[in-house]
Amino acid sequence: MEVPSLPGTEDRGAQLAARFRRLAPSFSRARGVHLDMLVRFGEHPVLVRIRDGRVDSAETPSTPLPSCDFSLRASEEAWSRFWQAVPAAGWHDIFALGKRRELSIDGNLQPLMAHLQFIKDLLAVGREAQA
Repeated sequence: MEVPSLPGTEDRGAQLAARFRRLAPSFSRARGVHLDMLVRFGEHPVLVRIRDGRVDSAETPSTPLPSCDFSLRASEEAWSRFWQAVPAAGWHDIFALGKRRELSIDGNLQPLMAHLQFIKDLLAVGREAQA
């Protein structure tokens, strides 16, 4: 399956990270979610701070090892396939990506599991931009 390329001269990971940084701050749900997560699009990290169910910030971290509750890391290809308007089977969910060994989750899993649907919905904001 051919993955559509994103326009521009930057590499794909930087484009994916920029799109996520642009879209994530508009995401909110009426939940008491309070956590920091690091999302890596290949080699391009985005530190997401969530306060009271709202994305407070989504920025490139200023330090090489930023403090966070947990991190999610996947290749540019994995995120591109995950963000397709209708992802193929095996590319549709973060746990499906993990099963394929395309995504790794590190850190304290308690906040991830406690707010799993919130996190899954937040990570899918890039998908909504393509639909």
